[in-house]
Amino acid sequence: MACKIETLKDNNRMSTQELLQTINEKIQEGVTEFEIEACGQHDIGGSSWSKDGKPLTFYIKNPGQRVGAMGTDAATIVVEGSAPADIGWLNAGAKIIVKGDGGDTAAHCAAGGKIYVGGRVGTRSGALMKHDPKFEPPEFWVLKNTGSFSFEFMGGGIAVICGYDCENLESVLGNRSCVGMVGGTVYVRGKVEGLAKCVEQKKLDKFDKDFLKSGMSEFLDSIGKPELADELLDFSSWTKIIPLPKEQKEKKITVKEFKEQEWFKDGLFGDLVEDNGEVFELAQTGEARLRKPLWDKDLCVGCNLCLNNCPQNAISETIKIYSCDDSMCIGCGICAAVCPRKAWKMS
Repeated sequence: MACKIETLKDNNRMSTQELLQTINEKIQEGVTEFEIEACGQHDIGGSSWSKDGKPLTFYIKNPGQRVGAMGTDAATIVVEGSAPADIGWLNAGAKIIVKGDGGDTAAHCAAGGKIYVGGRVGTRSGALMKHDPKFEPPEFWVLKNTGSFSFEFMGGGIAVICGYDCENLESVLGNRSCVGMVGGTVYVRGKVEGLAKCVEQKKLDKFDKDFLKSGMSEFLDSIGKPELADELLDFSSWTKIIPLPKEQKEKKITVKEFKEQEWFKDGLFGDLVEDNGEVFELAQTGEARLRKPLWDKDLCVGCNLCLNNCPQNAISETIKIYSCDDSMCIGCGICAAVCPRKAWKMS
């Protein structure tokens, strides 16, 4: 029998710490199924585990952020309704079902398990998903669409964006999706715009279709939408997004090439600045110095402190006339600093 936990009683809200401690105490007593009426408490489900490895099931309403975060393969988490940001963050094997919409960064850094969302998800969802070849890849299924910057820096795993009821959207993946993607596969149904240049969009092959067929029924049954199977398994609107092979990616230009070709041309002051492209060293001599020492003979008392302390030996004296060799001077200002009469000034 499920253990029911209400987190709001007589207008007193149970803290996240109290809730998680209560769950762990019940698990130690042998409870394996929970019904939680939450009130925005975060990290529910994922961080809980049984010492003897018994499967745990959580039915949750009104969760806070990171529901199912760091979930293990012994956990099944069902959210009745929507959930805010970070659903399944760092998921390591849990099955997480959200029957409504998900917030930003859903499945962020997921490395295992399955995450099912029966609505939309927000920006940066699927970012940094990864796959350890020792384990099954993480799966991230979304019934509708994602926000912008989805799947950026994705390193592995499988995402399925079904695009249901999204015919009027310009892109079911938002804008600038898959930036920095180096691994994994994103299956998508519907229009896609604004993809990063490091990926390619291709037609499905037999393996892709078999994968979608085998997983679609479990996904739709989990979110309570089995009647959509025929519509979503019409593969005429499906494509897949994978990273470009290394040899096909745009070659990165060097810093020198960027400075010569792009920096001023596309910069804020590109139409105003005239630059010959010469690069100065950190300690420069000659005309490129930021400051230049000037000597005033009327103030000099001939103490030779400047002569003895110049690190470049740039100062010389001939018959009580002091001068500076511009080809050696770096404009450090030590001569002006040590002169007791301020006969040297930096200009």
